Amino acid sequence: MNIRFRIAVSLLLSFIIINLYNNRLYLKTVLTNVKPPPIRLKNLITLQINTKTITPSPTPPDIQNQTSATYFQPSSAPQIKPPPIAPTVMEVTETPSPTLYSRLFPTEKPKPTKPPKPTATPKPPPITTDRRPGSTLEEIFQEVNKRACFPIALMKAFQYKESGDKFHLGDPPSKISIYNKYGWWIDGSGSPCTGLGYYAQSGLIPADSVNAGGSCSSPIGNPNDIKIMGLFQISEQEQEVAQKYITNTIPKNDRRVLFDNSLMFAYITKSRVPGTPPPDCNAWPNDTIRMVAEKHHGVCQYDYGNGVKGDYCKEILDLYNKYK
Repeated sequence: MNIRFRIAVSLLLSFIIINLYNNRLYLKTVLTNVKPPPIRLKNLITLQINTKTITPSPTPPDIQNQTSATYFQPSSAPQIKPPPIAPTVMEVTETPSPTLYSRLFPTEKPKPTKPPKPTATPKPPPITTDRRPGSTLEEIFQEVNKRACFPIALMKAFQYKESGDKFHLGDPPSKISIYNKYGWWIDGSGSPCTGLGYYAQSGLIPADSVNAGGSCSSPIGNPNDIKIMGLFQISEQEQEVAQKYITNTIPKNDRRVLFDNSLMFAYITKSRVPGTPPPDCNAWPNDTIRMVAEKHHGVCQYDYGNGVKGDYCKEILDLYNKYK
């Protein structure tokens, strides 16, 4: 009885192992679904066993055609289906592009951005020291351009006609620094004749200057002296008019200082333009240049002497275009 039971168990385990290998199923799933075969005591008793020699059991005949079983019949292997595998979901790593409809008909209208306002150029601070800005005529004209919005080329043109025999664009800073300081005519650091610190019509040196009463040139022009002095030949009356424009920039000023004279000239010339002066700080129309040249000189046509005529307005315009 014990041997028969062992044979039955061996056959059952062999059958189960073969099915596991063929179907490659998980052991846990198989064991939980295996049902032990029913054991009939009658068949076990009638089974012929040689107690002396045990031979391998023959292969059992077709189970369906056998009416009386003389062999142990294991139960059929359970049909176990593998567990369903969940579908793999592919993650989208990139943001999908908008559909054609969303591109053609956006849900929100883009709001136009306001153009940024240009940053206003800060105004230079007032000049409170005796030393004025600029170590050359070029630098002085650049500083005036920042404060008065006056073309540099036009300043060069007028300066050449009015004081080109005394001052030049290429003069060294050592010379410019002397006459670009307030009070040079008082402390004697400069010469009134070289620095145009005398009245151009009478040639006399003013009473508040060193060498007062002296003469730097012979009298010329109108005997009624209007006391013209400085780089752009500014009269005493023009200096008084310019005070309302330049006092905030230079509280203490004088037309004998190169920078002061240039700033006075720029504001006075702009005031002579009817209406609003040209907005461009670096370029003026030709007609405007001829007009302010005539007002500064008094007339366009003048006499060189010996019957030679000159055109001051045309000369200024030609020089302006040259320097421009």
